[in-house]
Amino acid sequence: MTPANTWPTRGMTALTVSVLLTGAGACGRAPTPGEARNRMDCPAASFADPFARIDPCSAAEVAVAALETVFTYRPSEQADQRSSFRAATPLMTTDFAARWDTTGPVLAPITSMRWQQWRRLGIVLTATARLGDDDHPADTDTLFARVATVALHPGGGTPSTSLVVYIRAIRPNSPAGWRISALEVRT
Repeated sequence: MTPANTWPTRGMTALTVSVLLTGAGACGRAPTPGEARNRMDCPAASFADPFARIDPCSAAEVAVAALETVFTYRPSEQADQRSSFRAATPLMTTDFAARWDTTGPVLAPITSMRWQQWRRLGIVLTATARLGDDDHPADTDTLFARVATVALHPGGGTPSTSLVVYIRAIRPNSPAGWRISALEVRT
């Protein structure tokens, strides 16, 4: 659990990366009544495909979609993890997307050798994300922060691996859509 006073800051540049074996889990959660109300009051434009089904007024939906996109890898089609990160940029603030575009490969502890091995074997890693309810800053109309567990499923009988990720979404005002403004892989 992460106490609210140790939550990563928005301007954080260091990234701590840790891989946990399967079994680390976070509880999924239903939207709070405030989130449901905000969706009705939020006239934000829909995302374009492939995110057209994601409600831009639901911070939880935007966060899960961003995490699953960032951490789903297709090495036979992608040069490195930056491709997955770039695919999620419509869900991110412009500043965050620009800052992390060049450092996307450090988000997950995957070496170049491992990436090339997956490429040769034709392995696709599919990510599933679950947001936790444990210790996080209080939600506001313009800030949403959670600890998430992202499971990487390589298929082919290979065991899944889990990452613990801090994610933050912001919006300029309550009628605007949510965008991811921070993402940090932690222990």
